[in-house]
Amino acid sequence: MQWDFSSYGLGATLYMPITHHRVPALLRGEVDFPSPSVVLCLEDALAEDDVARGIATLKALLKNGPVTAKTRVFVRPRNLEMGLQLGEFDGIEKIEGFVAPKILPETASAWMNLAKATDLRIMPTVESAQFFDPGRITALKEVLDEHDKRRIAAIRLGGNDLLAAMAVRRQAGITAWEGPLAWVLSMASSMLISAGYPVAAPVFDIITDIDTLKREVTQDVAAGFVSKTAIHPAQVGHIMQAFRVSDTEVMQARAILDDHASAVFQIGGVMCEPSTHRAWAQRILARRDVFGAHETVPYAASA
Repeated sequence: MQWDFSSYGLGATLYMPITHHRVPALLRGEVDFPSPSVVLCLEDALAEDDVARGIATLKALLKNGPVTAKTRVFVRPRNLEMGLQLGEFDGIEKIEGFVAPKILPETASAWMNLAKATDLRIMPTVESAQFFDPGRITALKEVLDEHDKRRIAAIRLGGNDLLAAMAVRRQAGITAWEGPLAWVLSMASSMLISAGYPVAAPVFDIITDIDTLKREVTQDVAAGFVSKTAIHPAQVGHIMQAFRVSDTEVMQARAILDDHASAVFQIGGVMCEPSTHRAWAQRILARRDVFGAHETVPYAASA
């Protein structure tokens, strides 16, 4: 399989309501975004009464001024019908793409066609209760396979909506991998990542519980996620830090990708096998290019 790890550039993706007072200045580049990518939300982040104002705000921002921010900007409409409406706006090409909320196999083609028609990218969001069924993940993948994968910036997993399907929510001190989301995260991400799709991890919405956020992002990174949703600027730095690689991993990756590498060797007490670990090595160097590297922390075995 030919892997494309460019979606690591999304980093921590910060969600903001389109009506936030700082959005105009951020889009004009007058102040820096705290994150590499942002989603301007017209869906769950807005009350029903604020939707019309949100649409009008976006329309005016796109029409009346350039989007000069270095941040990758996406817009999340409430549904496909709104997405089609936004796709007609003057200046829509100034954003990178749309986030497709609550995508289903039955709506995936329409969303992909919208991305193609507007020459934008798309981030489908897997967050409906039916995706607890692996068959529905397979059905979605089969539809997406019929379209140009390069249009997909990432497939996002919507943790809060998936939890809502079980009438539960996130708890402090428990990562997504330790709670009721564990199975669906593992199942959905492994099925999609192994098919070549970049997948983004769900938000950790307990802003003050930084220790659990750090543990969770470490688990996200180990699972192959390329990005993680953030709901507060205070989370961004911790997410970005977790995606950094160690200098030993960089050394291993370079050795694995060396054309003259041995079939099997070890670096730092870890077996390296180029025939098996080549894609991993490419992933490590892609993360290094985006997030940087840090000094290796010695592993301390449990007594």
